[in-house]
Amino acid sequence: MNCSPLPQFVIDLDHRVVLWNKAMEDYSQIKSTDIVGTDHHWKVFYDSKRPCMVDLVINEDLEGLKYWFPHRCKPSQQVKGAYEAEQYYPHRGPQGTHLHFTVSTIRSHDGEIIGGFESFEDITKRKVAEKELQESEEKFRSLIENLNVGVYRNTSDPWGTFIQVNPAFAQIFGYDSPDEIMQINVMDLYVNKEDRVRFLEGLQREGSITDRKLLLKKKDYSNIWVSVSARAHYHEEGFIDWVDGMVEDTTHRIEVEEALQKSEKQYRSIVENINDGFCIHDFKGVIQDCNENFALMLGFGREEVIGTNLDEFSSTRMLSFKNDVVDELKNKGVVEFDGDVRGKNGIRRYYSINSSIISQEGNGKVQSFLRDVTKRKEMEKKLLKSENKAHKRLSEIEAIYNSAPMGLCVLDCDLRYLRINKSMAEMNGFSPQEHIGKSIHEIVPDLSQQGEAIAKEIFQTGKAVCMEMNGTTAAQDGAVRTWIEGWYPIKDSSHRIVGINVAALEITEIKRANEDLKKSEEKLRLTIEGAGVIMWFWNMENDRVECRGHYKHILGPGPIPDMGYNELLSFVHPDDLEKVEAAFQKTLQYGEDFKVETRTIWKDKSVHWFSIMGRVVYDLQGKPQEMIGIALDITNNKIVQLELQETLRKLKRSNAELEQFAYVASHDLQEPLRMITSFLQLLKLRYENQLDSDANEFIHFAIDGATRMQEMINDLLTYSRIDRKRGDFKEVKIEDILQQITFEYKLLIQEKNAVISHGELPVITADYTQMVQLFQNLISNSIKYNDQPCPTIHITAEKQDNDWIFKVADNGIGIDPQQGDRIFKIFQRLHSPDEYEGTGIGLAIVKRIVERHGGRIWYDSQPGKGSNFYFNIPWRLNHEV
Repeated sequence: MNCSPLPQFVIDLDHRVVLWNKAMEDYSQIKSTDIVGTDHHWKVFYDSKRPCMVDLVINEDLEGLKYWFPHRCKPSQQVKGAYEAEQYYPHRGPQGTHLHFTVSTIRSHDGEIIGGFESFEDITKRKVAEKELQESEEKFRSLIENLNVGVYRNTSDPWGTFIQVNPAFAQIFGYDSPDEIMQINVMDLYVNKEDRVRFLEGLQREGSITDRKLLLKKKDYSNIWVSVSARAHYHEEGFIDWVDGMVEDTTHRIEVEEALQKSEKQYRSIVENINDGFCIHDFKGVIQDCNENFALMLGFGREEVIGTNLDEFSSTRMLSFKNDVVDELKNKGVVEFDGDVRGKNGIRRYYSINSSIISQEGNGKVQSFLRDVTKRKEMEKKLLKSENKAHKRLSEIEAIYNSAPMGLCVLDCDLRYLRINKSMAEMNGFSPQEHIGKSIHEIVPDLSQQGEAIAKEIFQTGKAVCMEMNGTTAAQDGAVRTWIEGWYPIKDSSHRIVGINVAALEITEIKRANEDLKKSEEKLRLTIEGAGVIMWFWNMENDRVECRGHYKHILGPGPIPDMGYNELLSFVHPDDLEKVEAAFQKTLQYGEDFKVETRTIWKDKSVHWFSIMGRVVYDLQGKPQEMIGIALDITNNKIVQLELQETLRKLKRSNAELEQFAYVASHDLQEPLRMITSFLQLLKLRYENQLDSDANEFIHFAIDGATRMQEMINDLLTYSRIDRKRGDFKEVKIEDILQQITFEYKLLIQEKNAVISHGELPVITADYTQMVQLFQNLISNSIKYNDQPCPTIHITAEKQDNDWIFKVADNGIGIDPQQGDRIFKIFQRLHSPDEYEGTGIGLAIVKRIVERHGGRIWYDSQPGKGSNFYFNIPWRLNHEV
């Protein structure tokens, strides 16, 4: 897991973190050592506690998954029994953050759930790209759907199957919709089947066809002349995979050509009413006549165009093959080609040009039709550009793979090399070609046993494995080397493992250097700690201060912060600051040794006396470069004065400080008590069968007493924290709190067969965490103090004046009204621990939370008839309450 680039963590059935990988530390800025053993993994994603996906999955709470993760939550297609979901966090990052989660249960060999695994990936860039791609595809699809020419895609077999057509294509052939025409074969449109065969042969030979005239038939079996342009798309094995093309209805144009030959009278009417550009010119290109559309294509009036030469508007490319076109026209009488023409405004447009000879007398007489195909050409260019880009990207990926600084290879299921890059080949001591087809046992026999064990685990679990491997290869015969390797399964569409991807990074020198560094640092540490002093170094060029030795007493147990001269002075007592700065200046100015006694303020705000000495180190030019020195704690010499000050401070402590004492005392008692409990449980585990029943009973009493004291300390700690919180008030949806409590108490509710219901609940201004504590304590008490086969708890709220009055009603054992407010006092119990477990502080915590929110709590109850607890919360809470 630590090798995975994705943030990942694992929790147990108690929802406590047991694994927290390096990527998770980097993403969350929470170290593994700080979160393992806690249930605080929700803090990575939310401001207040609520279930993560993995919490719901290990509880098999599918309804909870739908409630908390309503967007794109579904069973994983890649991992059996896993779930995937996408969640958008609008307040993360400048444009929000999209995360893709994958979670699964962890099961024992018996198939029982023992924990859960959660992994996620930041997919914000992908989502933005998908949105842009979708918009681009919608624009392209809209363009295709609204074109006046038919666009199609079909297979390349003789009969042909339509894959996609646009509405214009269906309309050309008289069909009501694209779906209707896609029910027939391509061959069904051909009048002459041989035309279909010749069309495919030409496409196979040339790869594309432009403006091929074909006689086809419509739905009503009437004939239609069309102009077809097509482009073949090839499979990697060389055969045509599919064909894209465009179809234009040219029946009308051909009828016009025939009409022109029959009647000069009809000529002008037809020419002036066709949509295409039309002109008559000689073989040299001198324009003799044209219609208005042709003149408009060039940006001139009709009279301005007549008498000019087509060469004036033709591109350099068209001029280059002009003679070939004229020769073909003279030989065949008709010619079709695509050309680009520049108009008056200099803009180049593409045209499909169809020319035929009217007369060959003199300089000849030719009629030409021009149809604007600029959009079609632009689309063809975009398609070609997209294909070239894809090929280039594949080439780049191939180059990156082969030149990667880490070893990469692909193995088949028999662990034979299918592919390998240069780095991996050099690690193994053979060329890439020598690897192909050979097994890891033949290439790296010393590593083969480790590799076979990893492969076995992958084939059994279907999951990737990352681990450290040690051994020798032919590259450095006899030298034991170390690699970090990741083995990743390759799966086909049916999720069957068909191979393994391996990535390896050699860390031999890094490990050796780390071991040498640790030995050197350990020697220096022992020397400094043996002297009991702090060593300090001040680099005056970059103003950086470093410390060694007993500095953690001052700076705290965490990493050393970056410090300069001013940060170093921040630890000096303000009353001594002038004296210390003067000593520094005197040393720098006169070169004298630095000596001063001063008070320092540690991170825990305690004051200590230090004797500090130092000396300046100069560079070759005599310029002060560095100061080095030592600092010795001389607090004991000043202890009498400090004890007197401490005594005076103790006399002035307030009730608030007594509360702080309770908090600190209960907090500090946790660890020794936890140790006592752990050793008692260990004693019971190891010697339970070796001791008599009295001894076992004594151990049981000791464990039970320590456990109850642990609960009392935890409750006292919770109680003391209530009024310590500041500024945590915000809008709280009470219904969400009940959903969270129902989720957390799911096992207890199921065990007790309890039913929790509620009416319409408000959104109030409150401390979210303390509201959860309040309702948790009231609901858990209603379940605990209940002897009914089906405990019921109902929560309601009613607005009265400026308050919300909440009511928590149950059908439990009830409370004697004579107990009055005694039930709200700390550690006051109405029942013995043997009857009902607990510390007697729950209702005291509830009362204090309500009072902190500016309200009060009361109850009415009769023994055996259940209880009703009431409390009020102001609906517009003053944050100073």
